Amino acid sequence: MCNNLAALITGASSGIGKAVAWRLARSGIRVLVGYNSGSQRAQKLCNEIRRECNIEATPIFIGLDHPRHVNNRFHDIIAEHGPIGYLVNNAGVNDRSSGFSLDAKRLDEILTINLKSPLLLTSAAGSYFVKNGIKGAIVNITSVHDKIPISGGALYCASKGGLAVASRALALEFAPFNIRLNIVAPGETATPMNGIDEENQNSIILRPAIPSGRAGETAEIANAVTWLLSSEASYVVGATMYVDGGLLLMAAEENAKALSKN
Repeated sequence: MCNNLAALITGASSGIGKAVAWRLARSGIRVLVGYNSGSQRAQKLCNEIRRECNIEATPIFIGLDHPRHVNNRFHDIIAEHGPIGYLVNNAGVNDRSSGFSLDAKRLDEILTINLKSPLLLTSAAGSYFVKNGIKGAIVNITSVHDKIPISGGALYCASKGGLAVASRALALEFAPFNIRLNIVAPGETATPMNGIDEENQNSIILRPAIPSGRAGETAEIANAVTWLLSSEASYVVGATMYVDGGLLLMAAEENAKALSKN
């Protein structure tokens, strides 16, 4: 994956995005570390990447809470930092809200960060790749909850499910232009968004209800993202890779266990 084209990663100052930035940098890719409020974390990460990998790493502010500005911001980033060949839409916010008291303002907030801005950024990247003859690759990060519900997660599930199906629609349009768009859908992963401090992200977080017995590590999600961006996945288009330790397989397990006790 070593070329002069950079990778833009949103939400890269911590968690999965941070792991993706490290993994791509170690593969020889210039990284643009997108952040919203984590300016100091992003700068620290870029310093560490430059020192260890001897490759360009730049913190990039992207205000995903203003989707109308996303297209212009994408092109400003290219003008300032050179050509981009890879996009990872990782930034997101979690939410648990009672289905009996959903709030319109909160719905707009969740959809803006998790759905509107990633879609607009994906569209901007696709247009840019076509106009410049770049065989670009995009990975959008969703969640197992793009497929399975969770109590209190109506807003989150709507945003991630919407991003998943919209990403497949865009992948269909992009493929004839040699632009690949795929999805990585993590299960529970040891990240700050899931309440796991950065200091503990490399520890084994036991989760007996998951077949693998633990939460995922950010590096495991980053490995999947990197593979989908690489030429090794050149025939993979519009696919969703669930990286969840087998969580999706558990749908009927609790019912089966309950029946076995009767």
